[in-house]
Amino acid sequence: MEWNKDAPFQALALTGGGFRGLFTARALQAIEEHVGDPIGRHFDLTCGTSIGGIVALAVAFEVPMKSVVEVFESYGPGIFPEHETPSSRLGKLNDLWRHSRKPRYSAAPLREAVAKLLGKDALLKDAIHPVAIPAVNVTQGVPQVFKTRHKEEWSRDWRYKAVDIALATAAAPTFFELAEVGGNLYADGGLFANAPDLIAIHEAEYYFGVPIDAVWVLSIGTTTKSYSVSFGKGREFGIADWMEGERLFNVTISSQQQFVDQLVAHRLKDRYVRIDHEPSQEQAKDLGLDVADSTACRTLKGLAEKAVTDVLGTKLKPFLGHCPQLKIYRED
Repeated sequence: MEWNKDAPFQALALTGGGFRGLFTARALQAIEEHVGDPIGRHFDLTCGTSIGGIVALAVAFEVPMKSVVEVFESYGPGIFPEHETPSSRLGKLNDLWRHSRKPRYSAAPLREAVAKLLGKDALLKDAIHPVAIPAVNVTQGVPQVFKTRHKEEWSRDWRYKAVDIALATAAAPTFFELAEVGGNLYADGGLFANAPDLIAIHEAEYYFGVPIDAVWVLSIGTTTKSYSVSFGKGREFGIADWMEGERLFNVTISSQQQFVDQLVAHRLKDRYVRIDHEPSQEQAKDLGLDVADSTACRTLKGLAEKAVTDVLGTKLKPFLGHCPQLKIYRED
């Protein structure tokens, strides 16, 4: 395999963001409808974190994005049941106490949804296209990236169940229990790589010797918005303050994405395209990491449709004619 400006290494990078990953799936569905075939056939590698990791696995298995959107809409309310957010400080403290010793949500509905997409017994080796999925190995205390066997000497991850890897990258602290894969416990990959764009670049440069001017990355977000704190809130934030309105998670996601976006844009220039849409103040009220109601679904799908159609005939055009070289090694 040899990559150069005429035969580039092309990666798809999918950001984490809870149920807002419906934006990602709908964006990819719009692209698939435009090109007429599975999106995975146009990329050498797909990287995805958390909900983006689940979508990335679907890309690797050639699950139609139309089906991913349908499953997200159907299973979303079961994964994230509607709950009334306390308005008083005492109510917020009581809510925090109720979930101080266990996750807010059961991982069982999420497992069921992923199994619906990928099959409950499918192994990573069954993937059709190369994929890389970050998670945090909390047993060993190290970041880890699950990968298909797109390099011959890699002989571990392809033996694991795809659904277990999906739950590992999506095991968001306080939301879901830790996931277990291969005798180790894992937490959400968003803790270190919520935007996995740099993982894709590192994979190309370090493992396959691709020159940087031959790397292209299409990155898709989850309606990532800049996040700021009012001076009116003061400076003495405690646990309840940081957890209120998912403040800690939103700051983490937003700051990571903006930092990665800057670095990748500087390195790749016009070979980097980012599809995302920052919601308006009114729209943001209807969206959240764990908001899966009908209003959130309509808003996310509408924003995704607009974001993709704006660039289909322009910035996206070079990506959609790509013929990937990277392949998965199969057992003899």
